[in-house]
Amino acid sequence: MLGEFEDIEARYGAEKGADLRKACRYLIRNQFAYSGDRGVATVYNTLVDNRFRRVADGLFDSLGYRVLRNAEEQWVGIVLDDDDSGSVPKLKLDETVVVLVLGSHWQEDADVGNLLDRATSLTTANALYERYRDIVQGAGKAAITPVRFTEILRELAQRNVVSLGELDRDQQDREVEIRPMVKLLTGADALLRLEGYVRSEEASVRPGRPAEPSGSGGMEDTGEA
Repeated sequence: MLGEFEDIEARYGAEKGADLRKACRYLIRNQFAYSGDRGVATVYNTLVDNRFRRVADGLFDSLGYRVLRNAEEQWVGIVLDDDDSGSVPKLKLDETVVVLVLGSHWQEDADVGNLLDRATSLTTANALYERYRDIVQGAGKAAITPVRFTEILRELAQRNVVSLGELDRDQQDREVEIRPMVKLLTGADALLRLEGYVRSEEASVRPGRPAEPSGSGGMEDTGEA
């Protein structure tokens, strides 16, 4: 692979070679590159440039990833080649349920034609948390705290799956932009998977047995979804 990067520099100049290396490092660190983010235009444009696609794809293939591109929604991302969920890294249970909540909200907006520019869905952190809490409590589980919920949203924002707005201190709320890449983490059946989770948890709770307290960790466990 080193030789191919050197060929890029020889043919198109050292600056283009540096741009390609930077773009690849960005995907390794963040998983997704979204063209609407500040400072990401060069990364996105480099990864969709036909002159460099083969080299970038070959690099990630050697690491066990597939590179996915969506020109209409304007993003590029990597997923594990043997992982249909696209989850990098694996998610814990509480993280998985939060991602499914995001995915179901995005899908519902998509179904009614309520998506915004670049197929994004706009909502708020409080609205998402209330939805999450209703789902897990309906399954007989204790909800994670709002603080932990926000931590998970921030982790997803680092992967560019969502974008978080500034905190409105009066409302104690913030806008959340859910991006179409969430489909890769949830699949096309996020709502069905949520319903399946609720049914399985309801079946596992014995009659008269209270849900176990979760403290700050909520539903988090050591298992992987």
